Amino acid sequence: MIYGASTSETDKAERSYVLGFLEIEARPIRDEDKASDVGMARKRERGWLGRWSHAIPVRRAWRTEEKLLISQIAYRSYRAEAGQALAVHGADLDDDEIEQALKIKVREVNVFGDPPVETQQAEAVPFSNVFKPSRAFPGSHGERTATYQDGETYVYLAVFDGDGHALLDRQREFGDKAVAMKIGVSNDVKRRLSELNEGIPPAARGKWTISMISQAFTNKESAATSEAIFKQHAVPRLESLGREFFWGRLDDANSVFCSLPGMARFSRK
Repeated sequence: MIYGASTSETDKAERSYVLGFLEIEARPIRDEDKASDVGMARKRERGWLGRWSHAIPVRRAWRTEEKLLISQIAYRSYRAEAGQALAVHGADLDDDEIEQALKIKVREVNVFGDPPVETQQAEAVPFSNVFKPSRAFPGSHGERTATYQDGETYVYLAVFDGDGHALLDRQREFGDKAVAMKIGVSNDVKRRLSELNEGIPPAARGKWTISMISQAFTNKESAATSEAIFKQHAVPRLESLGREFFWGRLDDANSVFCSLPGMARFSRK
């Protein structure tokens, strides 16, 4: 839970008010690793370069939709005279304070550098309702038929944006920038990305994202041929995890992807 500091850098209307909730990844980064160009320009203009440069990345964020003072929620944990210490170290909320915080109505918002929020909530909901079970689909019976048509198909490179080392039960070494990746083909990459993440809980910190998409191939066969070439060329530079999954540096994977036949045009996502 974050709140507006009582300083001149904070808009007067937001000082001492609860602003929202952040889901963070406990991984040290530098400010330039995730800050936007606008954010870094703001630091330069104000002479703040070199200040607040150590950080941890935010993965998801929820903005409050009602105005509540931090002292109304964290009435024991918050101390105005310890504002700087709270900003550096944070503070654990007591159980009854947590209960009050979970009642605050919020709306999820985009986080720079992470996949945008795909669906906007029709209305704000209490933070306790952010992660709740979905309703099961009603059962149906009868014969089902489907028609599949060949046509424009794309090769895509997906990356697991999260703790891939934990996903594969591997020890992270200092300076290790390896990530889990997947090469694949689809006639609708956006739909395919949704399918890849379908089995991952909404509260999970890791999600699949798309790193690169090829130009449109005329049919699935030609796209599949390009995918097969990627698998052949990737082996010396990337570790195979079986089937279409690989482990290694994203820069190496992107280099292999760009070298595929017909990759004169592609897009980064």
